[in-house]
Amino acid sequence: MGEDLSDIGEFELVRRLLGRVPTQGLVLGAGDDAAVLHVAGDVIATTDLLVEGRHFDFAFSSPADIGHKALCANASDVAAMGGRPRHALIGIGCPPSTSVGTVEGIYDGIGEAARAFDIVIAGGDTVGADQLIVSIAMLGDVGEAGAVSRAGARASDVVCVTGELGAAAAGLWLLRAASTDPEARALIERFPELVAAHRRGRARVPEGQAAAAAGACAMIDVSDGLLADVGHICERSGVGVLIDGHAVPIAAGVRDVEAWAGREGIALAGGDDYELAFTIDPDAVDHLTRAIAPTELTVIGRVVEGSTVEVSGAILPDTAGWDSFR
Repeated sequence: MGEDLSDIGEFELVRRLLGRVPTQGLVLGAGDDAAVLHVAGDVIATTDLLVEGRHFDFAFSSPADIGHKALCANASDVAAMGGRPRHALIGIGCPPSTSVGTVEGIYDGIGEAARAFDIVIAGGDTVGADQLIVSIAMLGDVGEAGAVSRAGARASDVVCVTGELGAAAAGLWLLRAASTDPEARALIERFPELVAAHRRGRARVPEGQAAAAAGACAMIDVSDGLLADVGHICERSGVGVLIDGHAVPIAAGVRDVEAWAGREGIALAGGDDYELAFTIDPDAVDHLTRAIAPTELTVIGRVVEGSTVEVSGAILPDTAGWDSFR
């Protein structure tokens, strides 16, 4: 049998974990009560929690998948401000019976994502807990165009989204049913990219920086569902949005999952896409489309006077998106 956390203790665990992630470039790294970083100018700060049984399930994802997704979720928040993620602090709570290999695997995924985005792990904390929790706090640089909030949408803007939507939520539906439903297993074989989208979220960091530079007025990442997240822009900006349901870019296989599940609207309400939705002057769209290629950019609607999101040409889902307390 392999080691568990009670065999090696907290400090040996920390020593092993730090060797699995990038820690270079700090004024003072792990080993003291806090790290010392050198930053200049404004800083973007964000944090996110992933809780076992609520945000991830080891039956569906590997430890490395979970760590990768946790870091990318935070990097996506920085991207949605048009910034560049730079440093992260990792907190992990887990039962003492958790295997060392499980926690090392989570850190392997964190390290893989950190290296992909040139993020330095500045430290963190480990603690015993009743269930596994991954908490990440991240700092990022503000881009030259300044931080893009949710509050700047104007009635003359169009609404754009990067990439395609619905894949991660569709993948999760299939994974939950695969053990008992042969049709779900067949759909996973046909569309493995749906399961991959659930297991490993993406962060559109270069695209967010390009959107900010092109003059994006308000921006958000699609983590809770398109309708919910665009609704946040409406609320903060004091505007309404009209979405053309026919224009929403839907990932391959999502329609097949909807037909199998007997439900529609996965691309409108499914979470964990981590694409970017933003408003921008229509004259800037062509330039930005070229700037972020090969990532696709789609105009899905327009900003209008009002206060809510309205959709034409699509059947609305039962809910607008993810809510952590529902």
